[in-house]
Amino acid sequence: MGRRTELFLSGYFRLLALTCSAQKPAVQQLLSSYLALVLGDMLRQVWRYFTLSWEPSEGHSQHQKHFGTYAKIIDAMSLAYLLAHMLMLLQALLLRNRERRLLAQLPSVGGSMPTGFNLRLHVALECFIVACATTRALFQTIKGQQLLPSLRELYTTQAVRARYLQMSLMVVRLDIKLLSLQHRLLHGHQCSLELRTNYAHILRLMRQLSRIYGLSVLLMNVLCMGDFIVVCYAYIILWRLTTVSISWLLLWQTVYVVLPTIIKIWTLCAVCDSCAQRSKQLLVLINGAWRRQPSAGSGSGNGNAIGSRSQIARKQTEDFSLQIMQNSVQFEVCGIYHLNLKTLSGMLFFIIDSLVIFLQFIGLTEQQRN
Repeated sequence: MGRRTELFLSGYFRLLALTCSAQKPAVQQLLSSYLALVLGDMLRQVWRYFTLSWEPSEGHSQHQKHFGTYAKIIDAMSLAYLLAHMLMLLQALLLRNRERRLLAQLPSVGGSMPTGFNLRLHVALECFIVACATTRALFQTIKGQQLLPSLRELYTTQAVRARYLQMSLMVVRLDIKLLSLQHRLLHGHQCSLELRTNYAHILRLMRQLSRIYGLSVLLMNVLCMGDFIVVCYAYIILWRLTTVSISWLLLWQTVYVVLPTIIKIWTLCAVCDSCAQRSKQLLVLINGAWRRQPSAGSGSGNGNAIGSRSQIARKQTEDFSLQIMQNSVQFEVCGIYHLNLKTLSGMLFFIIDSLVIFLQFIGLTEQQRN
C-alpha cells in the first residue's frame, strides 16, 4: 500500500507540473514536453490578464466600486498564484537533473513511517481538498462563470498548495536517513569516521533541498499571508461597509481558502522542526557515548594498545559532537529564516497584527463618516 501511495503522489505532482524528473530519459523528456505546454498556456493567461484588465467606470456607485476593487484584488491574487506556479514549473524544468540525483540519494517513504508522518492521512486530506475545489469550480460554472477559467484557477491553486506536501515528503525522507544514523548509535556503533561521513552527506542533501525548494516555499508563505489579508478585506467590505449579509456559502469558501493552507504550512514546519530536533538527539547520544568511553590508562596487559584505541575513539566522538554543534540540520528559506514551528507562530502573529490594523482602520473610517 505504501509503494502504491508513493507512486500515486509522484503522478499527482507530475500532473500538477511540479516535477519532471525521472530515471528513464524518455519519460523525463515526455514530462518536460508536458511542462512546456503548460508553461505556454500560463504565458497566455498572463497576457490576457494584462490586456483585458478592466476599471470601474465613473457611472458606477460607491457600492459597486467596493466590489469592483475587491474583484480586482482577487484577480491579482490569482495572478500571484499563477506566477508562483510558473516559477515552480521553471524550476522543475531547469533543475530536473539535480532533483533526480537528489531523489536517488533519499530513501523511499513507502511502508511503515518511523518518523510519525502519516502519509495516508495526508493523501486523504489532499483528495478531500481537490474534491472541494472541484465542487466549488462546478458551482461557479453553474452560477454563470466559464468552466475553463475555473478549472485553470483550480489547477494553479492546487499546484501551489501541493508544493507544501512535496517539500514535506522530501524532508521526511531526509529524516529517515537521520533516524537510521540515530539507530546505529543506539545499537552500540562507535562514532567512527563512517558515521561522520554519513552525517556530512545528510547535511549536503539538506542544503541541496533548501536550494531547490527554498524560493518556492518563500513565495508560498507570502501567498498564504496574502490570502488571509484578502479574506479579512472581504469580510470588512461585506460586514462593515455594505449591507450584504454573510452567507454560509461565503463562510465555506473562506474555510476552503484558509484552513487547507494552515494545515499544509503547519505540516511542513512540523516535519522540518522534527528533523532539526533529530540532530539534537544525535548530539545527546554522542555525549552519552563519550562519557561511556574508558579512560586512556584503563585496562591491563596490553594497556598501551587499549589506551591508544580508547584515545582515538574519544577523539572521534569529540569531533563528531563538534561537527553536529557547528553544522546542525536547519532548513533555510533563501537565507532569510529557518522552517520550524517558530516560523509558523511568527506568521500567525503577523496575520493577527494585520487583522487588528484593518479593524482599527475601519473604526477610523466609520468615525469620519459619522
